[in-house]
Amino acid sequence: MMARPLAVRSIASIVIIIAALQTTASAIADSSALPAKWTALTFDTARTTIAYKLIGWPHITDGTFKLKSGRIRVDAVSGKMAGEIVVDAASGDSGHSVRDERMRRSVLEVDRYPEISFAPQQVESHGVSRGAFPVVVRGVLTLHGEPHSFTVTATIERRGDDAMIQCRFAIPYVAWGLKDPSVLFFKVEQNVSVKVTAIAHVADVRSTTSLAGKRFLARDDAAAQRIRSQFP
Repeated sequence: MMARPLAVRSIASIVIIIAALQTTASAIADSSALPAKWTALTFDTARTTIAYKLIGWPHITDGTFKLKSGRIRVDAVSGKMAGEIVVDAASGDSGHSVRDERMRRSVLEVDRYPEISFAPQQVESHGVSRGAFPVVVRGVLTLHGEPHSFTVTATIERRGDDAMIQCRFAIPYVAWGLKDPSVLFFKVEQNVSVKVTAIAHVADVRSTTSLAGKRFLARDDAAAQRIRSQFP
């Protein structure tokens, strides 16, 4: 008479063990989706310069923007990247207050779009990580609230725990939907040239389960979610 309840309990135990094994396997699979080690770059806003040049007639406009924040992580094996570099759109300064106010109000519309951001997704290195070496980074540049696929060629030079990153690129702001600031006899090109010199602190995060790793992942995942909502 006791054999049947015993058999039932044995089957239940086996089911519980199988379920536990499946849960463990799922957890291992989820954790393996993230690298056990990656390189984290935290940009120094005080030591980063963002300069722009807008060719026009009768003169050329030179100015700067300020970096608001920048945190990136890179998987050295796959080249996959996450994180975000954010520029304060209202910080544009060409040394001419009237022109700058027109740029902020009529072109960039900073009240509606206070940030310009770049979310890197993939890096390709063309050199060894000693001295200065070139890289190509693909990602999403968001300007005036609109995301655009964008590729940047940069040079990186490791300096102890820091890295100096330099790059130049052009942004076709009119083609991307921004207002052409040309007025009457004052004409400007429809592409603006940008030069960035950035200093970033470099750290190796060895585990996704460490407290530092979890904090870094949480910040990057929030940025990635925001980009995905704009740019499926």
